[in-house]
Parts: sequence; C-alpha cells; structure tokens
Amino acid sequence: MPSLLPQTPHKPLPVPTPRLAAIALLLAAAPATAQEFPNRPVRMVVPFGAGGVSDIIGRTLAARMQDGLGQPIVVDNRGGAGGSIGSDIVAKAQPDGHTLLLGSNGTHAIVPYLYRKLPYDPVKDFTPIAMVAITPTVLAVSPELPVKSVRELIALGRAKPGSLAFGSSGIGSTSHLAGEMLAALGGVPLTHVPYKSASAAYPDVFGGRVPMIFDSVLSMTPHLKAGKLRPLAVTTPKRVATLPDLPTMAEAGLPGYSITLWIAMFGPSGMPAGVTARLNKEINRILTTPEVRDQMAAQGSEVAPGSPGDLLTAVQSDLRRMGEIVRAAKIQPE
Repeated sequence: MPSLLPQTPHKPLPVPTPRLAAIALLLAAAPATAQEFPNRPVRMVVPFGAGGVSDIIGRTLAARMQDGLGQPIVVDNRGGAGGSIGSDIVAKAQPDGHTLLLGSNGTHAIVPYLYRKLPYDPVKDFTPIAMVAITPTVLAVSPELPVKSVRELIALGRAKPGSLAFGSSGIGSTSHLAGEMLAALGGVPLTHVPYKSASAAYPDVFGGRVPMIFDSVLSMTPHLKAGKLRPLAVTTPKRVATLPDLPTMAEAGLPGYSITLWIAMFGPSGMPAGVTARLNKEINRILTTPEVRDQMAAQGSEVAPGSPGDLLTAVQSDLRRMGEIVRAAKIQPE
C-alpha cells in the first residue's frame, strides 16, 4: 500500500562545524559533572611522613569518612620541604573534592615565610573545608639534665651559654618555632637541632646528646609514660586534660608564651560550594561523635569542629603571628 504521508526528497544531515561539535561535547559531558559527590575514591594527601601526628589524625578521620561518603579514602603520605610538596600536589589538583589536603599551620602559616619561591599561595590556592584538631606541644628534657622546671632550665642556659640545644621535627616546624619563642621570651641562647621527624630525634634526647625537645603530646605521650623524658610544660594557653599536673609555659614563668599545632582539611581552590559543604558536614559529624572526641583526647588532641570561615580566619591569623616569629628568629630553610 502506498504511503499516505507526503513524499519529500531525503536530505543528508548537515556536517557539524567545529563550534557545534564543541557544544555537543560540552552537553554530553554535563551529566557527568552533575553526578553526586563522591563518585570515586577520595585521595587524602598528608604532607608529612607516616607515624607523625598528622598521619595518625588523618587515618583516624579517613576510616570514618569513607563510611559516611560511601567511597574509599586513600591516605597518601607526601612528606618533604616542610609539607610544601604534598600541599602543592593538592593546590594543582582538580577542584572536584576527590583530592584533599590534611594541612596545618605549618603548611599554611610557617612554610610561606621560609621559601621565597613557594609553589602555592596558602590562601588563594586552597578551599578551606574544616578545622580538625588542635594538638598541644610539650617541652621535655632528658632525665640526665639536672632541671625540673622551666625556670631552672632558663637559669641553666643563662649560666652556661651555648650548653642547651633542642630537637625538633624540622626547620620551620611548629616545634622549631616553640623553641625559638622560648629563647626569645626567656632570654636564653638555644641551639636548634632539626631532624627529619620527631621520632628521629628521640634517641639523641633519651641519651642526653640533645638535652631537650619540643613535640606534640600525641607523639610524646608513650615516651613520657615509659619515663624516658621529663616533661616541663605545655605550650598552649591552658593545661592539657591528659597531663593536668603539667603547667603551661606562661604559668612556668613566661607570660605571653603560646604556640599550638592545628590540623585542618583543605581542597584545591575553586571547589563547588556543595562539595565543600558536604565535606564540612561529614568531618564535623565525625569530630562530634563521643568515640572520636574521646580518642583524640586520649592522644592529647582536642577536636575543633567549625565552618570553612573559621578555618580561613585561623589561617590568616597565624600567617601574621608565625611570620613575626620566623622573621625575629631569622629562620632559613636548609
């Protein structure tokens, strides 16, 4: 039976121009960008070596984030150059939330003053997501050193100039700045002995070759319990719950002394607001669970849930404060 539809000559489809082809590709890709985050494993870059305070906190967080986000969280330790190597990896990553940085005031407020050609801007090149934890630093000495207080330590250093040295986890680390602050406020000359990590410094401190060390409560606690070190004070404005009998540096005779290590989550600059909000909500949820709060407290850290704006304020504040210490001590990288 002949067709009842009017017959029209068949016309070939037009060949797409380069512009039309580009538009077609964009339209085809649009559904992918709208997929729910995350749609693949998330990489958490820890810009320091395994076993340190950042690594321990990062793995504690990652184990719980993957349950809430429904994707594996892969912890990637990329240490070196004060944390700037790992930080730069994230600064240059795609801002889709699948590459994150567990940074600190070391990576965002100290390192910028140490390297003239730092490959990233600590404010412009990152999206602040959430503060994670605040970790106090402890001043401890070798049991062989004949001092039992900060006042006695300062008196010894003044009586024997050049006799006191302190170990730290590296040039420009928070523990390094803690020692420089003691030297400045206490009026006592101290020699800085940097190590690749705090754990590398401990054997020398145990043996009295380096008489003192600044390190996080988290890393130092096992050595304190074993009696291998004598703690003198914490560097925070208030005492630490796990070491309630240990005075603050201010209480020990140095008014105005305060320096704290904070650890926080960042993403590359330009992350979608919705992705940032989801990550912030998930991290804050984890930090407010009794299990994580108690675990952090037992390790000497304090959870610090908050907004991306709170984290940005902390970065900007410490950029000013840490810069003053670095300049006054004339700290230079190796």
